[in-house]
Amino acid sequence: MILAAGYGTRLRPLSYTVSKPMLPLGGRPLIAWLTDSLMAAGTSEIIVNLHHLPRPIEDYLPAHFPNIRFHFSFEPEILGTGGGVRRVRAVLEREEDFFLMNGDTFQRPKLDDLRRVRRDQNALAALTLRHTPGGDRYTAVWEENGIVTGYGQGRGQSLMFSGSHCVASRIFRYVPDRDFSEMTGDVYAPLVKSGAERIAAVVNDDPMWFDIGTAQRYLTAARAFGKTIGDSVIEGEVRDSVVMDDCFIGRGVTVENCIVAHGVEIRKPMTMRNVIICKEDRAIPRDSNYKFENGFVIAPF
Repeated sequence: MILAAGYGTRLRPLSYTVSKPMLPLGGRPLIAWLTDSLMAAGTSEIIVNLHHLPRPIEDYLPAHFPNIRFHFSFEPEILGTGGGVRRVRAVLEREEDFFLMNGDTFQRPKLDDLRRVRRDQNALAALTLRHTPGGDRYTAVWEENGIVTGYGQGRGQSLMFSGSHCVASRIFRYVPDRDFSEMTGDVYAPLVKSGAERIAAVVNDDPMWFDIGTAQRYLTAARAFGKTIGDSVIEGEVRDSVVMDDCFIGRGVTVENCIVAHGVEIRKPMTMRNVIICKEDRAIPRDSNYKFENGFVIAPF
């Protein structure tokens, strides 16, 4: 299952018109790379939960992965990680265990290792953990000898969750019987604290791991792929930026550390730094932090 229902609020105004799982990396949407990882682990059936801008995901995945059977679970209201999994219980509990992946990260998890560790230890779940990147703050997940010992406080070393799990189908004994719940706060953390179940861990510090939650993190990920220009016309100067498909950057235009979104045409000479530049759209509200001009929206980050 890929969790893809979020709003991407920290990427606004970009995320008003494109969801995070559909952001391009290396010429492909983020969700395509996640699907590749699941296929490599032998998966032939994938559930994707949806809420914000669902149609592009529903159209893209079956067209590009014809050998995968997709189930799309649309949530009229976002249900959280636990609630989203609970909603598709009938599909997930048919198996001994299942993979669960965050749809807003680029990751290459060792899914076979997660499954092996979870089964060998009869753990409720096995999580991929990593050392926290310098300068970033994430919820501390404490690990000792391959076992999660606590959230926020614990024994061993303080790590962060990378966004992939292998989960035993008996998880449904513990997911709250209500619409909204979170897997960490409502299931994992209480069970670790009480000792009622074991949560295993696989530490993977793959340098090609990226959280796409903010504009700067998205730019960092795009630079790592070495492909920052889409199918666009560039006559000006582009430095350390993402330029998506069908854009036009004219002579005398300089963009530096920017995200230029689908269909933007910048023809008037100008210099822009550290901003998201989107085509004006009815979905983008007239926020006081945004500048509207020449048919596009400029937002600092």
